Amino acid sequence: MNTLDRYLVRHVVTGGLAASAAFAVLILVFGMIDEASKIGPDYTLWQAMMFVGMGLPGYLYELFPVTVLVGGLLTLGGLAAHSELTVMRATGMSLLRLARPVLVAGVILAALGTLMGETIGAWGQAEAHSMRASAQEKEVSADLSTGLWLRNGDRIINVERAMVDGHLSGIRVFQLSPEGLPERVIQAKRARSEGGESWRLEDVVDTRMPIADPEQPLDVTRHALMEGERLFERRILEIVALNPRYMNVAQLSEYVAYLERNELDAAVYATAMWARVVQPVSVLAMLLVTLPFVFVAQRGGSAGRWLFIAIILGVAYMTLTQIVTALAPAYGISPILSTILPPALFSLAGIVALYRATPRSRRTAAIPQSPSG
Repeated sequence: MNTLDRYLVRHVVTGGLAASAAFAVLILVFGMIDEASKIGPDYTLWQAMMFVGMGLPGYLYELFPVTVLVGGLLTLGGLAAHSELTVMRATGMSLLRLARPVLVAGVILAALGTLMGETIGAWGQAEAHSMRASAQEKEVSADLSTGLWLRNGDRIINVERAMVDGHLSGIRVFQLSPEGLPERVIQAKRARSEGGESWRLEDVVDTRMPIADPEQPLDVTRHALMEGERLFERRILEIVALNPRYMNVAQLSEYVAYLERNELDAAVYATAMWARVVQPVSVLAMLLVTLPFVFVAQRGGSAGRWLFIAIILGVAYMTLTQIVTALAPAYGISPILSTILPPALFSLAGIVALYRATPRSRRTAAIPQSPSG
């Protein structure tokens, strides 16, 4: 890499990180506004601040393509405003050649964003939801390794997997006697909310303990279906169940494999998993789309208009990505296709726009000409 390449890489990376810092402040402010309504005797201001702070890396990772877009626009727009890009092009560098260091910077930013999202981002979201669940529901404990634990009267419930759509898998219910001894154990492979505390259990093994006469054999009954079983309020899942958007690839891959083994619908989690895999490509797609606007703006005399259009285009990209990701499971679209299609289309559009913005003389200058005669 020559001096100009390093100069552009440094400025684009710095601009992307600065924009991320600005977005982090906004996330903290709006996060505290949202949590303020939940503060009460069991959920203090300090706990609300901890929840927002621990969840910050996960939210920032989700918005990382937009932050890179804004940072890249401001940085490259500033270089264009000071005629630095014009000088670079005057040395003979084409737009396609100038795009190379910008994309190298995009790779660096994508690597940093992925590292953040897959480590402290996912960990922070899980810890934040567990902390808030423990504060708001004294009888609840949530952990990814042991599952969800609750106590509801004389029942202790353990759920191996709790999905945000109201489905449970791997349920164990321990019913205690007035003396605190286990007198009944209910095991079910799956459960679905029927509203309130009522749940429908599937593939159930109901075991009753002979507390009065321990020498008696266990009374084991199997049921294909048990309806109206009292477990816990459905709203608790909204507090403790971690949204698949904030789980890392390893956690999502484990969830998908588990759901598929148990013949459950894994489309939501598979789509979320592939969305995280494709996230670095989204960062590069944002930079590719913005490059033509920045370079054309410097000779068009209306930089503000072009930069505004580029920002709107970036927001439209994120909106399209969210819509496709949300609708794909409902319409049976392949998770891989639904997540890779938006960045692929925008990357192709950016490459075509860069190529068309490059004058023909610049494009053919690098092609060796055969000697005439």
